[in-house]
Amino acid sequence: PFPLVSSSRWLVKRGELTAYVEDTGLFSKRTSKQQVYFFLFNDVLIITKKKSEESYNVTDYSLRDQLVVQQCDSEDLTSSPVKNAATMLSSRQSTAVHLFRLAVLSNHAGEKVELLLGTETQSDRARWIAALGQDRDWQKTDRTTLTQVEIIRTYTAKQADELSLQVADVVLVYQKVNDGWYEGERLRDGERGWFPMECAKEITCRATIDKNMERMGRLLGLETNV
Repeated sequence: PFPLVSSSRWLVKRGELTAYVEDTGLFSKRTSKQQVYFFLFNDVLIITKKKSEESYNVTDYSLRDQLVVQQCDSEDLTSSPVKNAATMLSSRQSTAVHLFRLAVLSNHAGEKVELLLGTETQSDRARWIAALGQDRDWQKTDRTTLTQVEIIRTYTAKQADELSLQVADVVLVYQKVNDGWYEGERLRDGERGWFPMECAKEITCRATIDKNMERMGRLLGLETNV
């Protein structure tokens, strides 16, 4: 039993992923794939299998600080079971082709578990890696070096890890994914999340960029004083 409901717990991200599992037989090894459904909260990851639209079987859970996530680059696809999964992906028409590894250092039973996971798009993978890894170093980033964009079209967040934006909002971009998504920090309040690139236009005027950084400095100063 896990006491999930808590006033200090909130949902960070949820969604379905493909897990590649290596089955060791008597004479050979083979990789099979399973659909898993993750519920990632601010402090815990719940791993489930979906039964219906509103019903899930919990298979495992772990505290969030016990998670280590790593993207699988092309040169990594030589080690098992990644190699087997890559072979399977290339030989079949599979939608989940963007792989990453998740190590659970201590699950509900105190055991270490390693998962190879796949997503349908590059941005899905980037978003899961950012969420699961908590991106602990982002606060150390020198914001003056980040690309700034101005929002030219209102966007309403559709998932927990997305950012709702209004026209004329300024966002600092931490990550850009080739299939059309930015991860950024909203300048007016420091909220961070994902949003479509088509909603934004890059700011190139140096004077405007400097002015925005001054504005952010004043906001940070006000927060510190409070």
